[in-house]
Amino acid sequence: MVQEKVDRAVGIVGGGRAGYMLFNLLHRSQQSRPAFVVDPRPEAPAIVAAREAGVPTYTEVDLAIKSTHADFVFELVGRPEVIEQLNKSAEGRDIRIVSHEVAQVILTLTEEDQTRIRSQFIEEITQIEKEIGQSLDGSHNVVSQINQIMNGLQMLALNASIEAAKVGVHGKGFMVVADHMAKSVDAVRKMTHEIESMNGNIQQVSEKIDLAMQRLK
Repeated sequence: MVQEKVDRAVGIVGGGRAGYMLFNLLHRSQQSRPAFVVDPRPEAPAIVAAREAGVPTYTEVDLAIKSTHADFVFELVGRPEVIEQLNKSAEGRDIRIVSHEVAQVILTLTEEDQTRIRSQFIEEITQIEKEIGQSLDGSHNVVSQINQIMNGLQMLALNASIEAAKVGVHGKGFMVVADHMAKSVDAVRKMTHEIESMNGNIQQVSEKIDLAMQRLK
């Protein structure tokens, strides 16, 4: 079943930390959008974010309500004079006002949920990184052992070729075997190089995951 998109315009009164959190939630939402942000301070975090996103900003509640449509207005200041002005400006308009107490509860629950999800994600990615590291260590050890064996076989093939050359025509068959052995060594070495190249790519992915993890913490 396809979820119907709902476009709810939400005004924010208060450009501090709570307003900034709410603005970011709305800006990422598929169901709602920030209609405006009100705060007399031009450097308030939510005001700055709104300006950068092209969302209207105001220094007065009354002007915001009259100039921009909003279905909901979140009051995040909690000061009596601001609440009074907001209620007066919204009177007779189809606007639902969310008090700062309710807004704080919603934002706190949202922040807690995001923290929990982030912690679970970090824990899972950490485990994946650990498994990648173990796999890389095991792969490096296997490649090292293969290379040691191949060095020995290569030396045997070289010695066999020398001995076969010494006996001339009688060593022709042994020369063929030595040649096949040398070609096999080359083929296996090529495979180990490819494995090391893949390990290098996996290591780069692991490093990118680590950087992403650092940003989440």
